[in-house]
Amino acid sequence: MTFQLFDMDGNVFEPEKMISYELVSEAEAPCDGLRLSFSCGENIGEISVVKAYKNNKLSFNGFCDKQKITFSASGKICFIYARSSASLLVDNEAVPCQYKNPSARQLWFSNAKDFGFKMNLPELYSENSYLVPKGTSCYGAINNYVSAVSGTPVYATPENVLKTYEKNSIVKRLDDYNILSLSYVINRSEPISEIDYKINSADNYSYHFKSGFVQKMGIERKRMMNLSSIPLWQREINAEKMIEKSLAEYYSVSAVILGESDLEIFDRVIIDFDDCFNDEEFYVSELAVCKNENGEQTTVLLKKKINGEMINYVA
Repeated sequence: MTFQLFDMDGNVFEPEKMISYELVSEAEAPCDGLRLSFSCGENIGEISVVKAYKNNKLSFNGFCDKQKITFSASGKICFIYARSSASLLVDNEAVPCQYKNPSARQLWFSNAKDFGFKMNLPELYSENSYLVPKGTSCYGAINNYVSAVSGTPVYATPENVLKTYEKNSIVKRLDDYNILSLSYVINRSEPISEIDYKINSADNYSYHFKSGFVQKMGIERKRMMNLSSIPLWQREINAEKMIEKSLAEYYSVSAVILGESDLEIFDRVIIDFDDCFNDEEFYVSELAVCKNENGEQTTVLLKKKINGEMINYVA
């Protein structure tokens, strides 16, 4: 990887004496995070924009959040932490309002166009109203609607184009990569078995969303939600999303791969490992590409999509 740092005056600095770098991407996080550490013999100004290239292709485009220069007997060491350009949408609050007959294009126009983002989202449209509560970010205003209707989250490319992740038709195999280490985790601390909610403030929590899978695994963990302030179609989705999110890390695999890899977020990966898995399919949830004095390696977090066996009822 190569990097370009732009200061407030538009001057470009290209670090040559790299000490380490780490680029982290997550399916559930709108922003990629980049950490750089390098020797800087010359003075550099206040950095505002950071770009990274992989094989001469732009792979990161973002803004510097933190810059630190350390002086020692061995010279100056500069540290940079930057988030990708989606941070613009995360850091700015959307106008609280209720959209009538919303569309993905309308939400992009209202919350992202003025920040310079282009639209390549599915042409989604709804005849229901859609509420953007106070405190919702511009990213959340778009993503909450698009992910609820399409089932996939929104992300921003390095070229500032808003897209949704697509399921790859190609299935990769983890054992095709040079695996340095692998760990398998079963996390029973997060799953929620049931959501009890109400649709009117004066009513009891008489509406229920239950996960048959979680209860079958012997886990009892209940949550209460007051959903009276949001449109009808968002109520069930919000309850279901809370359970789905709690199941996201029930089964996961973390693997350290030598060097870089061609794996991308939401890639489908088959795992055949020991007696734990027999050609079971996971998806790439997180990638961390790093390089230091020990060389370059990629840490990949894979999660298994679980059928929550959802049941919605009134009692």
